[in-house]
Amino acid sequence: MSFLLLEKVTNLIFPNVCVSCECIIDKGYDLCSECSKKINFLTEHYCNVCGSVISNNIYTCGKCIINLPPFKVLRSVFAYDEHSKNMIINFKFFDNLNYVKIYAKWMYQVNQDIFQDAEVIIPIPLHKMRLFKRKYNQAALLAKELSKLSNLPYIPLAIKRSRNTTPQASLSPKQREKNLKKAFKTSNKEVIKNKIVILVDDVVTTGATVRSCSQEILNSGAREVRVLSLARTVNDCGIIMQKS
Repeated sequence: MSFLLLEKVTNLIFPNVCVSCECIIDKGYDLCSECSKKINFLTEHYCNVCGSVISNNIYTCGKCIINLPPFKVLRSVFAYDEHSKNMIINFKFFDNLNYVKIYAKWMYQVNQDIFQDAEVIIPIPLHKMRLFKRKYNQAALLAKELSKLSNLPYIPLAIKRSRNTTPQASLSPKQREKNLKKAFKTSNKEVIKNKIVILVDDVVTTGATVRSCSQEILNSGAREVRVLSLARTVNDCGIIMQKS
């Protein structure tokens, strides 16, 4: 069997599909043309600190000016909205791990500047009870792939959840902050001491989780924390930028 014929047979059995709607698409693409238009990739008009979507004539959002977060910078690949939530929900709750490498590739390619001078990659941890129920930590899967792309050490157990907190989705912003107070504990200070840390999460909503975890990392001796997520909500971040 020739290589060309083998490739055709393989493509028939394992076709390349859109990571969003899973329709069959040409090889070399991650999204179909329709989904590519709908997914709101956050490539411009964001706060230089927290990454929230803001007007194009503003450099830093009001929230960061009033209350600077513990992390140095936060960046996300796309907005978590009605067009992208199917990808996130399937990844987070329904064991759809087929596209982890693609998601990590997006995170790395769009935000390569965050990796400059960084020294370790750490995922937002799940409590052991939540991990037992879910079977995997989606942030850890992304962090592991980002480690391969960036050649940075992946330290999955540097930070642990010291208690099993209430799921954040059911809480108000103030309740989220209270819920996460002292929820994280460093288990290995030596691997982050004086280091620039990249903290990885799948979705950022109010930012309470990444703020709490970043503060614990800094309290444990890290020099700087940079946060990278796959998606983030934008409806509570000021101006929502619509794709043209």
